[in-house]
Amino acid sequence: MPDRAALNLASLGPAPLESKLYAAAAAGFRAVGLVREEMQKAGEDGQREIRLSQLAPAELMGMAGWMAPDRASRAVAVAQAETTFELAATLGCSVAIAWPPMEAVDPVAAAAAFADLCRLAEPLGVRVGLEFLGNSQGVSTLAAAWEIIELAEAPNGGLVIDTFHFHRGGSSPEMLELVTGDKIFLVQISDAVDLPVRELHDRHRVYPGSGVIPLEPLLSAVRDKGYSSYYSLELHNEGYWQQDPLLVAREGLRAVRHFDLS
Repeated sequence: MPDRAALNLASLGPAPLESKLYAAAAAGFRAVGLVREEMQKAGEDGQREIRLSQLAPAELMGMAGWMAPDRASRAVAVAQAETTFELAATLGCSVAIAWPPMEAVDPVAAAAAFADLCRLAEPLGVRVGLEFLGNSQGVSTLAAAWEIIELAEAPNGGLVIDTFHFHRGGSSPEMLELVTGDKIFLVQISDAVDLPVRELHDRHRVYPGSGVIPLEPLLSAVRDKGYSSYYSLELHNEGYWQQDPLLVAREGLRAVRHFDLS
C-alpha cells in the first residue's frame, strides 16, 4: 500500500526542493506530486534532483487560464500548458493537472477547451487530469467535471479527485456511479477542519483521519471503480509548513496508512 501513497510537495510549503525530496524519501514515500512553478524555477538542477531521489513523479500541477474568455489571455495560458506538458514528459510524469476557472462556465465551451489541451498533450504521452474545485462557481463538483470530460471525448483526458474539494463542493460518492474507473487519473487526499464548507480554505487542510471528511466511503467507492494509481497527500496548512519537513512527511504517511488504498 505505501507504494501507492505520494506526497504532493506543496504540503511542505516553501522549503527548498532538495529538502522536500529528502523528507519524502526518508519518510517512506515512493512518489511525489510536483508543482509546475517550482519545477520550472528549479530548471535542470531540479530535474536532476528528482532523478537522484528515485521518487516517481505522480502528478504535475497546475494549469489555469486555459478557458479564459479573451483570446489573448487564453493563448498565453495554452502556451504555458504546452510547456507544462513538455516538462511532464521530461520528468516522466504521466498526469498534468488542469484547474477550471472560478467563474461559471458553459460545459460545451469548457469541453472544447479541455479537448484542445488534451490534443496538445497526447503526442507527448501525457494525460490531462481535470480537477474540480469546491469553491469554483462553475466546476465545483465531480458531476460538473465529469460532464466536461465526457463532452470532450479525449482519450487522454480524465478526472482528478481531491477529497478536500470533494467535501467543500458538496460532491457525493454516488456521483462516482457516472464515472468509468479508467478515467480517474489521480486521487489527492487530505482532511478538513470542522468549519462550514463555505468558510473552508486550503489552509484548513489537515492530515487524513484528523478532520471531519468521511473519507472511507469515498475511498471505498473509488476502489470499487478499480482505481489503481496514486493517492497524493496534499496539504496547504501553513502550520505544517512551520514544522520540520521530515516530521510532516512521516506524520502524513502514517495518516495515509490508516486507510485501505488497495
